[in-house]
Amino acid sequence: MAQLDTTTRGRKNGHARTAVRARANDVLDDFSELRKDMSRLADAANKAARAEVKHAGQRLEGIGKNLRSRASERADYAVEKVREHPGAAMGISLGAGLLIGLLIARR
Repeated sequence: MAQLDTTTRGRKNGHARTAVRARANDVLDDFSELRKDMSRLADAANKAARAEVKHAGQRLEGIGKNLRSRASERADYAVEKVREHPGAAMGISLGAGLLIGLLIARR
């Protein structure tokens, strides 16, 4: 009877080991698939980030050109007004210089 008990227990343990090995292999396969999925996800995120940075760079370049153009127009306007009203330009410059001098002297 003891022999029968050991044999039965051995068979049960053998089945359990086989089941554990099969489950461990399934888990390892799942990890392998997960690693592949994460790699694909990282690649897609990298591509999306690069595209967004490129798009942002293009937008900033456009904004920079616009600002340079507007600044140039404003400078041309200021030069035109100074030529039209040189006395007023001198008065404004004198007033601004005096105000800046007073502010600096207070410190």
